[in-house]
Amino acid sequence: MKKGVVLFSREGCHLCERAEDLLGSYFPGCLVLDIDSDEENRQVYGTRVPVLLVDGKAVLEGKFEEVELSRVVQALTSQDECHGRLNHE
Repeated sequence: MKKGVVLFSREGCHLCERAEDLLGSYFPGCLVLDIDSDEENRQVYGTRVPVLLVDGKAVLEGKFEEVELSRVVQALTSQDECHGRLNHE
């Protein structure tokens, strides 16, 4: 499951800290970007942090729990398995 996973976060945000902890289990080495370091990203995602993007698409935002993150991982795994079968047939 090699996907472009990015978490937009903010320093001092307790929801962001929780999201970062959860991501460590599912996406080790996930890119975490400080939303306040880029004006465009801050305008788009600033009030929605934390925001989890997969291949550029926001899949989770705000307060999210492990069960929701687990569903994202399952969906990505299913997509990869489906694409793998299509590529090998």
